Amino acid sequence: MSKSLKVCILWHMHQPDYRDPVSGQTLLPWTWLHGVKDYGEMLETIREAEAHVTVNLVPTLLEQLERYANGSDRDRWLELATQDPAQLSEGERKFIVEQFFSVNEETQVLPNRRYHQLYLLRGGGAHPSAENFSEQDLRDLQVWFLLAWTGSHLRRKAEIIGELFQQGENFSEEQKQKLLACCHSEVARIIQLHRELEEQELIEISVTPYAHPILPLLCDLRMAQNPTPGLPLPGVDFRHPEDARLQVREGLQTANRILGSRLRGMWPAEGSLSEEAANLLREEGALWAATDEDILARSLEGGLQDRTKLYQVYHYNHLPILFRDRELSDRIGFLYAGWNAQEAIKDLLDRLHNIARSKPGGTVAIILDGENCWERYEDNGYPFLRDFYQALQQDKRLEMCTIKKAIATSRPHPLPCLAAGSWIRSDFTTWIGHPEENRAWELLQKTRAEIIGDEIEQALQHPEEQLPELVRELLRAEGSDWFWWFGDEHVTAQADIFDRLFRLHLEALYHLQGLAVPARLHQWIKTPTTIIEGLEPSACFTPQIDGRIGDYFEWLAAGRINLAAGGAMYASRESLQEIIYGYDQEHLYFRLDQTELLHHLCGDDGYFELRISGQQMRHICYHFKEQALTITEADRILGTGKAACLQILELAVPLRLLKLQSGETLSLSCHAVQGERENGRWPTEGSASFCYYGSLLDEENWSV
Repeated sequence: MSKSLKVCILWHMHQPDYRDPVSGQTLLPWTWLHGVKDYGEMLETIREAEAHVTVNLVPTLLEQLERYANGSDRDRWLELATQDPAQLSEGERKFIVEQFFSVNEETQVLPNRRYHQLYLLRGGGAHPSAENFSEQDLRDLQVWFLLAWTGSHLRRKAEIIGELFQQGENFSEEQKQKLLACCHSEVARIIQLHRELEEQELIEISVTPYAHPILPLLCDLRMAQNPTPGLPLPGVDFRHPEDARLQVREGLQTANRILGSRLRGMWPAEGSLSEEAANLLREEGALWAATDEDILARSLEGGLQDRTKLYQVYHYNHLPILFRDRELSDRIGFLYAGWNAQEAIKDLLDRLHNIARSKPGGTVAIILDGENCWERYEDNGYPFLRDFYQALQQDKRLEMCTIKKAIATSRPHPLPCLAAGSWIRSDFTTWIGHPEENRAWELLQKTRAEIIGDEIEQALQHPEEQLPELVRELLRAEGSDWFWWFGDEHVTAQADIFDRLFRLHLEALYHLQGLAVPARLHQWIKTPTTIIEGLEPSACFTPQIDGRIGDYFEWLAAGRINLAAGGAMYASRESLQEIIYGYDQEHLYFRLDQTELLHHLCGDDGYFELRISGQQMRHICYHFKEQALTITEADRILGTGKAACLQILELAVPLRLLKLQSGETLSLSCHAVQGERENGRWPTEGSASFCYYGSLLDEENWSV
């Protein structure tokens, strides 16, 4: 048996069904956009490097790619991107100006002069105006939105994309239509490309149960209290293991129909497993399952005090299970984007070599989202992935292999028990426990009880027959994505659409049975609000910059920016929660209370950085060794400020260096940097925002 460490990489590709089942219109474009930027892109890099990895696909994602490929999908966003600005209504113009900056601001908007110009023209606030946009401005915005969603391979091989990047502005309708055709062509080839690479044995394709449901909760909602005793549960008894079984079966069948018939492993949605769910996977023919290391820690007597126990294949009741290394996976997903690619690869290889020494012939699983982190990497992650794959293949101590191969060449160790939980905190609190989440479960159960008779049992008894649309709609409504956005843990500008889509899937069940839709499904679960930008300062004030928690009233008027909310990915366990801020006539002030965390992540020689973006990007850096605060723009030092770090970190930034306008909305992100390596970023995705009112703040408060 080989003594090299088997390195199993799994990229999870996941999108829920964004199609309104009542109108038939697709309400959100993320499947198509990630198709343009990521799905084919990831496969091209794998093929170029001749790497061996596992790609996990959600069946509802495959169905959407199939509809886009055959032209049957009516995507609202793409229809507006296609339309000539001269023919847009006022509402459509406003929609484009509001939504077509839905890209990474730092890597896509700021570096591109024309896109940034349009961004400034848009102005701040939750509902910007389209009044200042000419027809040419709108066309340029349509094109730049599409360009921002292209990946490295497509940019290099498509002549039209290179032409448009070079031209930069004043695009024609003909050029835009050529770009759209290029993007459509990229999306249309994705399914076939997956089939080809699997036939060449470069990739193994695994799947998730059909609509990405949390299987243990479908089996028995009370399972949520297993890892979290006392968690508030919905006021209904939801126990439908038959639904969970059908989700597994239909997931495998959908993948086989679209990709070709094979035995396949399964990454259960969000790595959620329980003993009952694992038994269902095995009974339905899943080759293997995978989940998070914390589930293993809770399943083993004594936990993972000996981490070498993580680096082997297990089986529960004859279902092989692999447990992901959280640290390695999260470093790729959240950390390395801010590093030089070669330094990141060296760090990753060093960690793999340490594992190889401690567990010769072992198996390590690196499992993470394959879509969302690359927008923060240089060139959509291509340099990092290409060189990482090549380094793995050239290293005799390491062996890249698919999960199926790793299991086939291992002797799985038995697990006497399997703890219930997910990859997020090893529990289920992301999808249940909050009043909004519990309300959604109650609506799901009530609808199911009123509509579904023996259809589930009939479908299970006749697997050779096509699944009735009534049953398929129930499975879609059971997807985890709707519950992800309920509660206050995650924030998105499209939260109202996710709420609406969940209720529309339930409404569709009544329509399919010819019944009236109950009024309860017309009521919002999540009260529509704009994204909370933080608590604004109540007045101008001047704190003493000494790094100490002083007088109670010193920061009493300050505003607060929530750094923990937002982002479609799970934040690091080491997380800044908030930043406190305010200003007077001369300075913008910031305060952070988690100084131990900052010291740990930055080290004595590192620095803490605030990036503030308005008209321009400003970098505000506190250097721990020198105890100095510098303000730069595009590597040009603008000046210095005042700072102190003892009990708390306090920063005073001269307003004359920032050149802010009263009423200006600013984007903000925080970064912990050591040796030019980014060891922490908050928010983990995107940026927070706040408004600088200047002297208007006291005037407005006085008028009130």
